[in-house]
Amino acid sequence: MAMPRLLLALLLWLPCSASGKRNTLYESDRMEEYVKQNYTWPMPRESFIPQTDGWINLMQKRFEQIEHIEDTDQRYMGYHQAVISAFLAPNFTEFGFGLARCPEDLLAKLRQGIHEGLEKKQAFPEPQVQVILGEQPPLLIHRQDLINLVLTEMQPFAEAWSNMELVPHQAYGFRLYREGNQLMMHTDKAQTHVISFILHIDSSDDAEPWPILIEDFFGNTHEVILTPGDVLFYESSKCNHGRPYRFKGSWYTSVFVHYYPVHDWKEIDHDLEAHYAIPEEWADEPHGEPMHDLLVCEGMSFREPNCLHDWCATQSSFKWSGPGEDGFLIQPNMAKVPFDPLGIHGAPGDRAIVDKREEL
Repeated sequence: MAMPRLLLALLLWLPCSASGKRNTLYESDRMEEYVKQNYTWPMPRESFIPQTDGWINLMQKRFEQIEHIEDTDQRYMGYHQAVISAFLAPNFTEFGFGLARCPEDLLAKLRQGIHEGLEKKQAFPEPQVQVILGEQPPLLIHRQDLINLVLTEMQPFAEAWSNMELVPHQAYGFRLYREGNQLMMHTDKAQTHVISFILHIDSSDDAEPWPILIEDFFGNTHEVILTPGDVLFYESSKCNHGRPYRFKGSWYTSVFVHYYPVHDWKEIDHDLEAHYAIPEEWADEPHGEPMHDLLVCEGMSFREPNCLHDWCATQSSFKWSGPGEDGFLIQPNMAKVPFDPLGIHGAPGDRAIVDKREEL
């Protein structure tokens, strides 16, 4: 087995210990655990989570694309992301994402905070984010008071959608994307970014609609245009998502919020488990002719450079738009189900959501 830059690839991806020191995993130790946990490649269909034909086919295709990535470091990173998404992380919802609305009073406060920040020239360039491309970086308006408000006030909504108790991990924003920015397709941190949402706040008058692309658990890719006040809940460490179209306009702003389960989650090191699941022959030279479009793994993101907008599924995606509707959740199959976590629309604030799947 050829292993160019093996040690570098492994050291870059291992989590830090509590002391902040970088842990080391050697290939011999990794393979020992690989064998102990009975991993085999290609993974049998019954190993994928969830067990829908569309999801299994989508993930099998991605693994075949990763196998043909020329750069060994990129290939290793691609496998690390994909094994979490495909079969290590459980799914907590039927589809993987859904669209709702935030309370109007909260939206009003957030919009006021954005416009005050712009008027007072409090928007500053964001430090480099690996998954964001463009000639100019996004801007950040730092309003920790409002960010904390979103994290706490929206937690009952996230718990209702996922039907479980959650630990708040992070609310991030306000990020203002700018002309030409792209958010490449990616998944988020498996340890902490499990149940997430994007709350779209506002955009400049000259901004064109800018869809988010996201893959559901039936193997479909969706392009969803969010309107101000729309909330896109999603399983962010499992569902590949991004905005590969280049943004056209002066600015577009959202807040990003992440939670993880209260029970039986942090006890497992999900990133380390992903290392153990990577196939034995990950560093071997690609063999045979690729059956799918070229896939490139750049840091934490995927890109298909031979396709329009750097992602082939933009040509076959389901395209739909907000606004969401107060008191309801819009599923990816366009079914609307009651969604009233606070009981303010005349229905009890029941956390349980019954999905009524209809064929797309």
